[in-house]
Amino acid sequence: MSCGCCNQANRAVDIVGLCDTDKIIFDPNVPEEYAWTEMSIPEVLRIPCQKPEIESVDRVFVRVKIISKKVIDTPDSETVENEEGTLLTGKKLIVEGILKQKIVYTALLPDQPVHSANFDIPFSAFIVLDSTAELEDEYCVETCVEDVYVKVLGKKEIFKNVTLLLRAKKLESFVCP
Repeated sequence: MSCGCCNQANRAVDIVGLCDTDKIIFDPNVPEEYAWTEMSIPEVLRIPCQKPEIESVDRVFVRVKIISKKVIDTPDSETVENEEGTLLTGKKLIVEGILKQKIVYTALLPDQPVHSANFDIPFSAFIVLDSTAELEDEYCVETCVEDVYVKVLGKKEIFKNVTLLLRAKKLESFVCP
């Protein structure tokens, strides 16, 4: 019996921009490296009207651009965790960014030409910081696109979901890479 799923090697759509999750290392001796969050960004993308209809999606290019970060004050619940085990420390890093994406697809035309459409999708996330964080602190936010799921919904619509890891590192004397 088949589950109807596939792994990355058998993926029908080529995804360009996934990070190598083996290179994301959390050092237990550096607690501030635990300032991270994961998020899922589901969306329905509509192919522009001047473009032809979709037969199939061939490739998705995806990258993340961080456009702003700021530390804010929040409630403090360091002794009471929620059902997911999250503790609030009184400080969060608000992160705003854009998913920059290009969908390459085969058109639903007799000669099956290949077309592409670009999409910039804004997102906002937060990362719980250590209680010693200050409002003036600056952070570098590392991004890791862990997975992209894509499915054609109709002749001009695509469902896409991006799973994204964001990790904040406090800037001391260096600049974000």
